[in-house]
Amino acid sequence: MIKSIFTILFVGILVLAGVTRAAAEIRIGVGVIGPISPQTETDIDQLVGQLPNVHAVPIQPPGDVDACVKRFVAGDADDKLDAVMVVSLPPESFQSTRDRSEAKFTGAYEIWTLNLSTLAEDRHRFTFTDREPVIGGAAAILAMPAQLFAERATGKKLISSDEWQAFKAVETRVEAKLVAATKLYLQTASLRDTAQLNPLETARNLLDRGDGETAMLVFQKAGLNNPEVQRMIASAQQQLRRSQAQSLLGKTLGAMAGGNNGQARTILAQYEQAPFAESSRADAIRRALASAVDHRVDASYDSVLKSDVPTLDHAAFVAMLKQMFGEQTGSTPAEVVVGANDVTIEDKAAVKGVKEQLDIYAGTLGRSAWLMSLKCGCDASAVLTGESVGGTILKANYSPSFKRPQVGLP
Repeated sequence: MIKSIFTILFVGILVLAGVTRAAAEIRIGVGVIGPISPQTETDIDQLVGQLPNVHAVPIQPPGDVDACVKRFVAGDADDKLDAVMVVSLPPESFQSTRDRSEAKFTGAYEIWTLNLSTLAEDRHRFTFTDREPVIGGAAAILAMPAQLFAERATGKKLISSDEWQAFKAVETRVEAKLVAATKLYLQTASLRDTAQLNPLETARNLLDRGDGETAMLVFQKAGLNNPEVQRMIASAQQQLRRSQAQSLLGKTLGAMAGGNNGQARTILAQYEQAPFAESSRADAIRRALASAVDHRVDASYDSVLKSDVPTLDHAAFVAMLKQMFGEQTGSTPAEVVVGANDVTIEDKAAVKGVKEQLDIYAGTLGRSAWLMSLKCGCDASAVLTGESVGGTILKANYSPSFKRPQVGLP
C-alpha cells in the first residue's frame, strides 16, 4: 500500500514537473533590420535568451502586427511564438563620415516588441554618436608610447593611424553601445512578463482592433470544430459586421479630411448600406458635405470629425488616415502604426514627394497629429517615414491648446 502511494506521488511529481517546464518556456522571436553585424545580432539573441524562462528564436521580421500574427499565430506550428522583438537600425538615420582627421557615426535605432496574445506593443528609440581621431605624422610618433601602454593595459587600439582603421574602430564601439543599451532596456521591458501564447485571446484582441479578417485566420488555425471557437465566432458576428461599418465610416471621414467631397459621398453611401451604420452619423456627415466647398478641406467638417473620430476602432482609424493621406498627397501609405498618443506614417513615395510638394505633406502630417489628438484626447504627435526602417522625414505635434499643429524637421 505504502509502495503504491509513493509510486503515485512520484508519477504526480513527474507530471507536475513536465507541466511546469512546458509552461515555463516562452518563445520570443528576435530579428534585426538594417546594417547590424551578424555578431551583434547573435549578441542580442543571447541577451533575450538570458531572460528567465525564455528561449530566443532568430527570425526574419515579417512586418507589422497583422503580418506577425499571420505568421507566428495563424501560421505553421513550427513558427509559433509567444512574442516578437525587432531591433532596427534605420539606414536613413545612420550617418557615417570619415576623412584624414576623423571618423564619425551618428544615428538612432529602435527596439519594437509585440506580445502575440495581448497585441501590446512597445517601442523604444535610442540615439548614438561616436568619433575616432586619425593621428599621423609627428603626432603619431609622439603618441606611440601612450598607445603601446594602452594596448598592453586594455587589449584595444585607442589611436588610429588611417581613415579605415578609425572607421572600423567607431563601428565596433557603436555596435557595442547597441548591445549595452539593449541589455539595459531588457532589465525593465514588458517583454519579461510575456505568458504563453493564447490564440483565442489573440483573436479577441484582433476583433477589438476591428481586424476581423486576421481574427478569422486565427480561429481557423485554432480549429473551427472547437466548441469554444464556434461560440466565439457566433458571438463575434455582430462585432465583425460592426467593424466593417466602422471601416467605411473611417474611410468617409478620411475622404472628408482629405478634401475629396465626391469620394466621401460615394463611401458614405456604402456606409449607409452596412447593417450597423448609424443614421445619425450619416445625416451629420451629409449635412457637412452639403455645406462645404468642393475640393477643399473645409472647417465645417471639424465638428463631425471631433464627434466621430474618438469612436473609431483601431482599424477604422487607420483606414481614415490612409484615405486622408492618399487624397491629399496622391500616395497611399504602405503602413500606419498607431500608438497610445502617436502615429507613424510610412509612405514609400515620401522622400520624393516632400521635395516636390512639401506644403501638402506638412499640412497632411499636421492634420494627422490633430486627428490622433482627437482620438486619444491628449497631446499627440505624427511622424512621416519613407521606409519601415527609415529615418523620420517630418514630425508634427498637436496639443488641444494649440491653434494649429506644429510641423517641422525631426
